[in-house]
Amino acid sequence: MLINIPLYKGANNNRPRKIVLHAMAEFIKYENQWMHAADFLRKIGLSAHALVTPSGDIIKCREDIQGAYHAKGYNTDSLGIEFLVPGEHEYADFLEALKHPYISPQVFTAGVSWVKEKMDKWDIPVEEVVTHQEIDPVRKFDPGAGFPLENFLTELR
Repeated sequence: MLINIPLYKGANNNRPRKIVLHAMAEFIKYENQWMHAADFLRKIGLSAHALVTPSGDIIKCREDIQGAYHAKGYNTDSLGIEFLVPGEHEYADFLEALKHPYISPQVFTAGVSWVKEKMDKWDIPVEEVVTHQEIDPVRKFDPGAGFPLENFLTELR
């Protein structure tokens, strides 16, 4: 199922040449309250093009031709997709959760489908599907060892 939850922060123009795979907690504690990932992104002024929920639904947040604030240095030439790690997570346990499998078959299928569609639409080769950690290894650790990256990339070929 496709759900629209617009996130308004991001550049006006985007020419997708790359797809960046991310992970974030489904629910995040911020300012002493738990909030859904989309609400958290809105609150802190960030965005992504899509979020994949633990049930495999896709939340569309930005149009492809709009930039999104998801990866420093790549916000006007890439698409960002966040895979939501089920449950409530503060940052330390989120980082631990990334080390263990967190992608269900439904999430895997939904993510592959979304990425393939965008690769076809924007003529993006599989070599330009990267992780957040690949493009920012000093600061970022997502989508982590618990994400089946090799299988995911194989499905895109």
